Amino acid sequence: MQEIKEVFGKIQILESGKEFGSSILIIEPGKEIKEHYHRKTKEVEVVLEGHVHCGDRIQKAGDINVWETEEYHGYKNESKAVVKILCITFPPYDPKDVFEED
Repeated sequence: MQEIKEVFGKIQILESGKEFGSSILIIEPGKEIKEHYHRKTKEVEVVLEGHVHCGDRIQKAGDINVWETEEYHGYKNESKAVVKILCITFPPYDPKDVFEED
């Protein structure tokens, strides 16, 4: 399994094909995935473990988000436990398709 180190923790790549990719986002306690958007990528994300702030909501295991292209989103882990989020992307994850500001 490929792992990508990030400032918030890491991304574990599960599968990456032509049409879609899947990964686990691991957000360490006190860290965050800053608000961002993607120009080409649509994401479906499921919180697997822990609870996380997403905008003005607190999400927990089983909560699902669908992020369309150019839709801002981010997560903040204010707990003392690791948060794990399953992320399915269409097309596969591309680190060059992450934009925090225009």
